[in-house]
Amino acid sequence: MQFGGLLAVDELSFNIAPKEIVAIIGPNGAGKTTVFNCLSGFYRPTSGTIHFMGRAIERASSHQISRLGLVRTFQNIRLFKQMTVVENLLVAQYTLSDTRLWSGLFKSRNFLQKEEEALQNASNWLSLLGLKQDANREAGNLPYGQQRRLEIARCMVTQPKLLLLDEPAAGLNPIETSELKILIEQLRTEFGVTVLLIEHDMSLVMEISDKIVVLESGRPIAEGSPVEIQNSEKVIKAYLGDS
Repeated sequence: MQFGGLLAVDELSFNIAPKEIVAIIGPNGAGKTTVFNCLSGFYRPTSGTIHFMGRAIERASSHQISRLGLVRTFQNIRLFKQMTVVENLLVAQYTLSDTRLWSGLFKSRNFLQKEEEALQNASNWLSLLGLKQDANREAGNLPYGQQRRLEIARCMVTQPKLLLLDEPAAGLNPIETSELKILIEQLRTEFGVTVLLIEHDMSLVMEISDKIVVLESGRPIAEGSPVEIQNSEKVIKAYLGDS
């Protein structure tokens, strides 16, 4: 991915297997979020290919990619803060609803059924993430940690196959981070979701990841298991530092 004379990501290639938890780590400015923006359709890569579920998506728009089952959270939380918690989850399900004009105007049977299913789906995820009691509260009034959970819930109501989490532990206290770890593992084991995350909390990364990709200045310098990454001289020098 090139921006004028800046080569933000270069020669990056990696695979993610179904139900894997993979982390991308590296110093600030290493190109991690740029990778996410390319994968999720916010950027079109200057060159190269991205395949998801056997389909090339490097020229697809973000809404087309989300319909395929690849969704993301953001480093800076992007909820609809003036909407209620439950409304945030209902809006996210528009691709699963009957959005035809006449169906909405005349409240067709299919429209009402889809509306009820969306509400039930939202209710289930609010219960799972401990947000049910805040369903009618404005999203912007939630504590920071709960806003993070709501953003994950907003992704999950769309029934994703691959979930991209951009620094999900940023700003969380140790208890909230521990709960996040349990939640991510639960999404994988109970709901079959594959997870790709960017994270600076190395304890979380090392405990939860099956595989880690390390970037420096937009280029990959290592890829492997947590143990392999911890013992990589390149990674220690570039990012982790000596103990």
